[in-house]
Amino acid sequence: MRERLKKIPAPIPVLCYTLAVLFWLVTSLWGLGADLAAKAAGGLYQQQLAVEDFTLVNMHQQEDGSYITENGDPQMIWQNPDGRTIRTLRMTAGFDRSPREMCLYYTTEAGEDFGVNKRVFAAQADDGSYLYTLPQGNITALRLDPCSPEEEKMVTMTFQSFVMNEPASLASYFAPGWYGMMQLIVCPGLCASAVSLARQAFVYYQQKKRR
Repeated sequence: MRERLKKIPAPIPVLCYTLAVLFWLVTSLWGLGADLAAKAAGGLYQQQLAVEDFTLVNMHQQEDGSYITENGDPQMIWQNPDGRTIRTLRMTAGFDRSPREMCLYYTTEAGEDFGVNKRVFAAQADDGSYLYTLPQGNITALRLDPCSPEEEKMVTMTFQSFVMNEPASLASYFAPGWYGMMQLIVCPGLCASAVSLARQAFVYYQQKKRR
């Protein structure tokens, strides 16, 4: 066994990165297939939402039609009673000061609480809109945190539109984004290091055992 392990050369990192790329390709193809199936079944379609479709928490509308935060945790909650497929949400809005962190929380089961393990962050487009891309799977509710005000500072927001499930290009299914790219770079490297250390420890243990 020890001799076989010795024959495994340094290509452990190459193997880990190859497996990571293959996993990325398979999951991308699976996501594309799942969306095509949902679209064929009529469950994936574009929809415009209004502020009135959300339940507002820690924010309220002003006389001029804008919305202002009441504390550091404004929320906009939307329920999905029809069980429709939700893949993206694009928000177009203006802010009188930096919105800072902008999250979209989601739940996958009825009655489930929102948590940090199920959230996505916005990608800002050149037109000033903010796009949230959700993972594949059942989405039962969304909680949009449109901004993260500094302590004791209020933010005034003006919403232009909310678009759900806008058409996506084929290339978008294979674009990992900055976060996904970082995972493709860092995770296989960590895995290769762990495998290499485990291999060295096993060889050392076998050598010590034979003495």
